[in-house]
Amino acid sequence: MKVLTEHEPDARICMVRVQGDIDSSTAPELQSALEAAMHRGCVNLVLDLARVTYADSSALGVIVSINRMLEPKSGRLVLAGATRNVARILEISGLVGAAPTVSAAPDAAEALAGLMLATPAESPLWTRSIELPANSTSLAAMRAEVCGVLEPLGIAEATQFDIRVAVGEALSNAVRHGSSSSEGDSVSVTVSAYPDRVVLVVLDRGEGFDGESVSDGDLYAPSGRGVMFMRALMDHVVFERQPAGGTAVTLVKHLGDGHEHARSAVSRD
Repeated sequence: MKVLTEHEPDARICMVRVQGDIDSSTAPELQSALEAAMHRGCVNLVLDLARVTYADSSALGVIVSINRMLEPKSGRLVLAGATRNVARILEISGLVGAAPTVSAAPDAAEALAGLMLATPAESPLWTRSIELPANSTSLAAMRAEVCGVLEPLGIAEATQFDIRVAVGEALSNAVRHGSSSSEGDSVSVTVSAYPDRVVLVVLDRGEGFDGESVSDGDLYAPSGRGVMFMRALMDHVVFERQPAGGTAVTLVKHLGDGHEHARSAVSRD
């Protein structure tokens, strides 16, 4: 097995590229490379699996270990470019999405782009806001309105579905956990379009929700998977308590560089 680490100093991101088999004899080398990257200040790691030909439970053990180390740092581990066979092993493990810091990406470039989305340097092309009463009967209408706002961007159907589910989970949490029983409570969604991403902020005005999954990682729990879905489907997720009360949940989804539909929609009323 060969391991190559590349460092993105400005973003505290390290790319760890692996070639060959990951088994009990090579897993310690991979573990050491990932830990060394973290010691260099990288709290966001991309594990490029495109040239990995074999992975067994030893690889899963490394992922679990790194997840435990990244979680207190609010870091992320993105498993990128896994081949069909390796992806099947990851799917069987249930780690992607269930482990708080672990997500997947089709390739290393997309994983890296997703990790660098946290703080957009440019102003949005446009921003739209939606506000509805904080009750469960408003959820379908809110999801529909968000989809309507996104429609001019020409986003791929699969990406639209990811956003719809993630926003739906954030809205459900805002209503169930982040709002009081007052009839005057409301929930809002602000959608901002950038050339390469969309940023959605779901804001409640109640007691607030800290973003911790109430299932405590139990895949068989009857509820509590909303945060897991948000983190698995979006490229960047942040929960922030507001000074006046409530929580702002920021969801970021990468669309690709120079997304032409975002630019064409800039003049939309």
